[in-house]
Amino acid sequence: MIINCHAHIYSDKVAQAVTDVVTKRFGPLYSSFSVSSLLADMERFGMEAAVGFCLAERAKVVKPCNDFVISLAKNKKVIPFGTILPDLEGYKEEIKRLKYNGVKGIKISTIFQNLYPDEERMLSIYEELGADFVVYFHAGEDLGRPLKEARTTPKILAKIHQMFPKMKMVAAHFGGLHMLEEVKIHLWGKEIYFDTVWTPGFVGSDKKEIAYFIQRHGSHKFLFGTDFPIYDTKEQLDWVSSLPLNAEDLELILYKNAKRLLGL
Repeated sequence: MIINCHAHIYSDKVAQAVTDVVTKRFGPLYSSFSVSSLLADMERFGMEAAVGFCLAERAKVVKPCNDFVISLAKNKKVIPFGTILPDLEGYKEEIKRLKYNGVKGIKISTIFQNLYPDEERMLSIYEELGADFVVYFHAGEDLGRPLKEARTTPKILAKIHQMFPKMKMVAAHFGGLHMLEEVKIHLWGKEIYFDTVWTPGFVGSDKKEIAYFIQRHGSHKFLFGTDFPIYDTKEQLDWVSSLPLNAEDLELILYKNAKRLLGL
């Protein structure tokens, strides 16, 4: 069984436009942002489910994004995560709407959203989200052309975790894209989930070191993800499966941890 915990989706109405924008910013993509593309990819690799993020860059599109998310909330294959921004008027009501409709979490990405995750207005959002909602952070460098300042660093995530220790936090990209040394200092061993998404260049890293990194933090706190449709699913799956981990660790990473975290 496999659950992909890191995928990006949009409604058919806007998926192609988002694909065009992201392609111009990051280069050619593995696939597109449509739900049908994700479902086809899941079928190809025998995936049981996938977590799909729908991000709003501006407050005025938060509700339309969440309308789309809510329309998928009862889908057994795609587990949609909502979106929220601190400058949205009535954000508390929007959070309640997501919860009422069975949405399990939100994604926060400083690559696309103009915020700092530890700023005062975000703290009110975390307070409102409570302990029953998963908050999935982009972590580490904010990729772009040119490269942007990292706003979701391991140190900042550790600060948020200290303030909200009961919040279900996930830090993408092994806790910090291109910031593994900071992850070791600030996040290793904390009750924060990491995912396995990395850039293609990371595939060449020493697999024994990566396996130790996983075991040191705890294999029970890692989630398999691909960053669909950015990176090639087969490359990500083959790489994770080839790490020198025992069968139990791989099962935890590929699906068991996700089932526990998401209550599947």
